[in-house]
Amino acid sequence: MNRLPVVLAGVIFALCGAALEIHVDNEDSIKAAASEVAKGLYVYHDASSTVGDFKQPQPWFWWLSGNGWNGLLDYTVYTNDTTYQADLLTALAENIGPNNDFVPPEQAGWEANDDQMYWVYNALTALEYNFTALPCKPSGSGGCLNSWLALSTNAFNLFAHRWNLDSGTCNGGLKWQYDRSKSGYYYKNAVTNGGFFQTAARLARYTNNQTYAEWATKIWDWSVGVRLVSAEYHVYDGTWDDQGRNCSGVSGDEWSYNVASYLHGAAQMFAFTNGSALWEERVKGLLAAATSTFFGPTAEAQGVMFERKCELAGTCGTDQTSFKSSLSRWLGKTAVLVPSVRETILDLLKTSAKGAAAACSGNGGSTCGMKWYTGGFDGQSDFGVELSALEVVQSLLVLGAPELAVASSPDSI
Repeated sequence: MNRLPVVLAGVIFALCGAALEIHVDNEDSIKAAASEVAKGLYVYHDASSTVGDFKQPQPWFWWLSGNGWNGLLDYTVYTNDTTYQADLLTALAENIGPNNDFVPPEQAGWEANDDQMYWVYNALTALEYNFTALPCKPSGSGGCLNSWLALSTNAFNLFAHRWNLDSGTCNGGLKWQYDRSKSGYYYKNAVTNGGFFQTAARLARYTNNQTYAEWATKIWDWSVGVRLVSAEYHVYDGTWDDQGRNCSGVSGDEWSYNVASYLHGAAQMFAFTNGSALWEERVKGLLAAATSTFFGPTAEAQGVMFERKCELAGTCGTDQTSFKSSLSRWLGKTAVLVPSVRETILDLLKTSAKGAAAACSGNGGSTCGMKWYTGGFDGQSDFGVELSALEVVQSLLVLGAPELAVASSPDSI
């Protein structure tokens, strides 16, 4: 995704008032704050929208709607507030597509690999939390064609098929776009390959199926081999496979959702391997890189999350305002899976949640600002800003969420 920004699209200049109150060590206070921010996010809901049931400025922001529903799925699980559950299930059912893999016909010509992944994350999260199922499409063999596991594995199989098709260059790697006519077709990027890595790792942990783990390891090794993931665990945006470049150089850009994608995949592999020292080292390395890159925008705001490449300059576009939602979400979920980094992560989330709450001072505290280090509402809010604030606040509840489920018997591909 990370398309050229529609600069300040959807900016809302809200009336400023008292900041949202939060006590980061009090569960009731966190839930109350999350509830207010969720209301601000839900202003964008539009059941008639073909861009994922949220108002989005352009059709290619369908991925962002999928990201938003994942935030509200987390909200429902963490708070036991079912206000948004019916609409969530409706939106997911409407967007699974005829092959039950999140390739809906409405997105033909717009959907890329990473866009699809942000909808697949909903199925994976629902699977892990034993979330309410979609109305069953009977398979004829006693199962459901649209079960959370079926949706997840169908998408995984499609990603694996595309990887094999794309392996004529760079010895592997998924392309950003799978449509040859799109400009991103020759770009193999981190959010796509990190998303495939995370999908494989989450299915490995859930099913205990070694094939998924082997795919996760292959994707990781490829990412390191082409230097999307550096020796110091920085995650760079992408690499090119056209004009003979064959992934010989990488973009130096770092975005928070890229490292987040790999971080949570590594955490899932740590869990799958019953605490492998190698995967723990990788989790710690990715966390250290994320901390040094995306926390501490000023000397006075150490420990506060920010989007380094665009936030300080105020140039974050419609995609980019949402990236902190991914980092917040997957930091929290990583804290659940990897005890040795739990305290470090929770400290970062608490500091950032305090800053985010202080920035939620528009419209009675439900409209949040982009910059969490200014002590107030900065005048910029859109869907991604609201979602990022929701995720950093509600991720403080993640340790109280149900234990992640595992399949009753190993799955096979």
